[in-house]
Amino acid sequence: MTKPQAMVLAAGLGTRLWPLTDDVAKPAVPFLGRPLIDWVIALLARHGIDRAVVNTHHRAESVREALEASDHGVRILYSHEEEILGTAGALERASSSKLLEPDRPVLIINAKLFTDFDLGALWRAHQASGALVTMGLRPNAEREAFREVLTEADVVTGFGEGRVPKGPSPLLFTGIHVLEPAVVASIGPGFSDTVSDVYPRLIEARRVFAHVEPRGRWWEFSTLSRYLELHRRAVSEGLWLDPAGVIGGPDAVEPGAEARRCVLWPGARVERGAFVEDAILGRDVVIRSGRRVSHQVVVRSDRAEPDPRGRLEDGLLFAPID
Repeated sequence: MTKPQAMVLAAGLGTRLWPLTDDVAKPAVPFLGRPLIDWVIALLARHGIDRAVVNTHHRAESVREALEASDHGVRILYSHEEEILGTAGALERASSSKLLEPDRPVLIINAKLFTDFDLGALWRAHQASGALVTMGLRPNAEREAFREVLTEADVVTGFGEGRVPKGPSPLLFTGIHVLEPAVVASIGPGFSDTVSDVYPRLIEARRVFAHVEPRGRWWEFSTLSRYLELHRRAVSEGLWLDPAGVIGGPDAVEPGAEARRCVLWPGARVERGAFVEDAILGRDVVIRSGRRVSHQVVVRSDRAEPDPRGRLEDGLLFAPID
């Protein structure tokens, strides 16, 4: 059975994770000590996908560095965008540049996810349906602010209005979908989006299939508070073992320091006599003895642009976690 090729979307600006993303692209942001995009490539490898095109834009070098640090047996090709092209535009660019093979379906996945979504089940459902597009969906049991996907007998019929789900059993789009080559070939050059610009006519023709994956994790890191909360959740579910809920290196918290429910990037350190809770410390940040940090994100000032949302002090930039 031929496997699809993958298109990994890594070109976003990551503005809602500021100031962490001033220095790195969002897909290079670490989760449980590994870049988000590394988790995604590992997922592709587990499902036998051996080829992936990664589009880049903001801080492209950080995406490359993240992927070059490990090898999952997936061939990685890069499609750099000087201007962001949108999901469909990115596909067209990769296709016209001969990075995507013209006769293979494409599985699209966002690089900012941590998920164990069953890509094999999605692919089998797509093949069985005969659809031009299959969208990976999951129940929005907590009724989070994601646009609702409307379905009828496993066919996508449209989308809800706004970001507040109204149906009794709302479904959300995971950002994981499979497209037939004919759909990719139909996309013109320039900026365009799959959901807004390409799918409406296919939905009207009832050629977009819905595959619902009710189990497993699907975590997306859209805000600082969500980034911190999902680390806490990972600790509570046993994905990281630390009684104080500290995600960081083995020597990141010195004896005599207090640290609780916080994320420490590589090189970050809390010195003896310092106190840190519910915080995110960026790469190489050192919290000196006597300082207290609570409900804040801290990065080195030489790795972030000055911004009125933050406070500069002692070579560090402090910003609130909303």
